[in-house]
Amino acid sequence: MNRRDFFTVTVCSVAAICHAENAPLRKIEDAYETIFTVQRHFFPKGLEMPDADSFGASDYFKEAINHKSFDPDIRELLFKGAVKLQELAGGKFESLSFQKREDLLREFEKDEYGGYWLVQLMNITLEALLGDPIYGGNKNEAGWKSFTLKSGIPRPKERYCGV
Repeated sequence: MNRRDFFTVTVCSVAAICHAENAPLRKIEDAYETIFTVQRHFFPKGLEMPDADSFGASDYFKEAINHKSFDPDIRELLFKGAVKLQELAGGKFESLSFQKREDLLREFEKDEYGGYWLVQLMNITLEALLGDPIYGGNKNEAGWKSFTLKSGIPRPKERYCGV
């Protein structure tokens, strides 16, 4: 995907979400930040595993959800769930302590929608950790190295095989 296509898909996706939700752009930016904070909570700094920032979880997330092949229903779920989580946190999820975020996520997990949202976000975060770096995650093969894995052969030569 070239830069122009990526930009077009990104703008259209954000516009569609804003229109569907009748939400201001700030809500979308807040949703992204909430999602990235949850990814950092899943994979925090200081563990033997790479942290979300070091393996590129947020970069992968942005690229994947804005790709034309990404399921629009899952995209909508991810953004709506982030807004819902932010509302449960009183609009301050990112500023909560680790333990308060953990408690809130555990509570959110009990709700059928919240549990499904967390599963979908974990799925895309694990794709970022273990996918081929050509797709924007697994920077420096950090995920593979943490599990002492080697890449599949042959490795992809282009992203999404022209999809």
